[in-house]
This record gives sequence, C-alpha cells and structure tokens, in this order.
Amino acid sequence: MIPRHDHAHRFNISDHFAAEDIVQDGGFATLDEVDTITLGSLVYCQALHYLLKAANNPNVSAVVCPPALVDELTGTGKAIVAAEDPRRAFFELYLRLKASGDILPQMTYGIGEGCNIHPSAVVSPKAKLGKRVVVGAHSVIEDYCELGDDVEIGANVIIGAEGLLTLRQADGRLVRVGHAGGVTISEGCQILSGAVIAKSLFRGFTFIGPHSQVGIMTNIGHGAYVGEACVISGNSVIAGRSRLEDRVWVGTSASIAQGLVVGRGAQIKMGAVVVADVPAGAVMSGNFAVNHRVNMARYLKGTV
Repeated sequence: MIPRHDHAHRFNISDHFAAEDIVQDGGFATLDEVDTITLGSLVYCQALHYLLKAANNPNVSAVVCPPALVDELTGTGKAIVAAEDPRRAFFELYLRLKASGDILPQMTYGIGEGCNIHPSAVVSPKAKLGKRVVVGAHSVIEDYCELGDDVEIGANVIIGAEGLLTLRQADGRLVRVGHAGGVTISEGCQILSGAVIAKSLFRGFTFIGPHSQVGIMTNIGHGAYVGEACVISGNSVIAGRSRLEDRVWVGTSASIAQGLVVGRGAQIKMGAVVVADVPAGAVMSGNFAVNHRVNMARYLKGTV
C-alpha cells in the first residue's frame, strides 16, 4: 500500500469563490499544502516564501493568496484567488467540501481472513484490515484507516485520531478543523500499546511503511510519512507532515518537528529535539539536536 495521488481536476474555482476574488480561473482536484505531492492541489499562501514554493510545485494547480502577492503568480498557469485572509478562505472551503464528502478518501472496506480482534477493540466499518491482523484490547481503528497483512496493534492504540488544527473566526471564536484523510499501516508493522497515529488533515493518508515498529505511547502527527523498517521508540513525537526515510531509528522520548525530512538510515538519539532536516546516515542528539559526535565532544569538554 502506498500513498494515493489524484490526477484529474474535479472542481472549478468559479464554483467556490466570488467572481470579484478570482484573478485567474481554473480547476483543482483536492486541497493540500504548498509541498503537496498530489496533482491538482489547491493551496493557500500568506507569505512570499510559501508562495514561491507553490509557484514552483507542478502539483499545485490553484493558489489562494493576498492581493499583494498575486503578481508573483503571473505566467505560472495556476488558478489564482485573492483573499485578505487566505488561510480563513481556504479552510472555510475545506470545511464545506469535507461536510459534503467531496474530499474524503476513496477506498474499499472490510476485514481479511485470520484476524484476531479483541472484543473490547473498536474497528470502524469504514476501515480495511488485511489478513492475520491483530488488534489489542481497547484499541480503536477509525474511519479511512487501512492495515496491511500481519500488522500487530497493541492495547489502547488509536489509529486515525483527529489532529488539532484551529481556525480563528473574525469574532475571535476558535473552530477546530476536522481532518479529512486517513492512515495507512503497511504489512508487517507493529504498533505498541498506547501509541496514537493521527489521520491526515487532507485527503491523503498518514503513512507507516512495511515492517516498521512504533513504540509505547508514541505520537505520530497528521500526514507524517514513515518509511520501511523504521524503529520509533517509546514516548516519541513525530510531528505532522514530517518524513522519515527507510531504516530510520528514533530513540526514546525524541521529538521531530513538523515538516522535516530525516534521511535514510539516520539515528536520532534518546531525548533529541530535531528542528532541521537530517542527512541520510547522520547520528543526531541533544536539544536542539546536532551531530552526535559534536554533541559528545562538547559534553566531554564541559561546554554543555
């Protein structure tokens, strides 16, 4: 099982935004963020840094941005909507499309042969379990979650939990934005007791690659990607939309900030707080995390 990709424009900008706000009409297939890997994505940008990322991402077909940044998108071929508050305009559309079901995942449901589901566990009728899946006591498998063959889920695990994203209204009220995506747990994974894996905010899937292990009380955020044969030790936090390449090892109580990339075979030592991308094969430790040898040299010199 791999993350999904949309390939056709399903919606017209002119059907969802006021005519006076549309600078360039066009279409989109789904909603996402500027680093999207899904073709035909509508995204929002509030600052030039992110707008330039959207302009250069071929998967972005439409952008909501402030009027002052519209000229930066001229000639890109993307649909453009001007909004004084792009984030609010974007998520108001998101909530409408989610309520209508138009941006929810498309998948089949069911439970495969030889599964062992504890009587106290809850498995949504909109979930899909492969063969020989084990689900422990009091665990919950939410809507739009799919588990591959031979997955083991410990006790008190939540797969497909709602992540937290808040939209502040003009009158100051806070509105929690419900998530529209799901979770994919690939074949042979082991998810230990108390772990929580959030569903993707957008139509895609938080993804755990084949034969990876997630430790006790670990939290994996919405839209994260964990590659093949990774080990994430207990009480760790992998923030939303971060990406761990194959065979990454994460030590106990480590934290990886949102949207970062940890390269293949890297090691994140116990308690490390990672705030920047990590190269393949690197060994990192500390708060904030730096190269492990540098960190230990500083320690031995008494400078930390």
